[in-house]
Parts: sequence; structure tokens; C-alpha cells
Amino acid sequence: MMNVEVMFFGKLRETAGTSKEQASLEAGGKLSDLMSCLEKTHGAKFAEEVRGIKGLRILINGREYQVLDGVETVLKEKDSVVLLPPIEGG
Repeated sequence: MMNVEVMFFGKLRETAGTSKEQASLEAGGKLSDLMSCLEKTHGAKFAEEVRGIKGLRILINGREYQVLDGVETVLKEKDSVVLLPPIEGG
């Protein structure tokens, strides 16, 4: 098992009920595995919000997941994953 730090911002922080948590994954787990784990932990509303946010940025150690291997990016012990919805307001 390995631990990954996950940070939530915007409405995802409200839905998750926290700004930061540790998630445990099997060694060699991918971003897609982490997202499934978070959906199981935080429920259907969290899953719907993640899927419904246009422009959701997911950063792995400060790098956009798309420039890595997308949802197939393999995570490592103590990686930092940030879920960052676009800034709202005006």
C-alpha cells in the first residue's frame, strides 16, 4: 500500500468536507484508481460534481495530469494530487 496526499478546492472541498486527506492505494495505483477511491469515500454527490465541473484541473506534484499520462498516470508514495475547479465569481 502507498499513501497519496489529496487536496480539494472550491465546491469539491465543501462536498468532501475537508481541504486535505491521505488516500491509500495499492502500489502502482493510477490516477483513475485514486479517483475511484475518492468517489467511494465521498459518495455519489462528489462523483457527480467531479464529472460535472468543466475545466477541472488535476495537478500531480504541480503538473497537469494531461501532460503526464492522463488518468493512466501511475502514482507514487507521498505524491500530491490537487483537484482544482475553475475560479468562480466576479
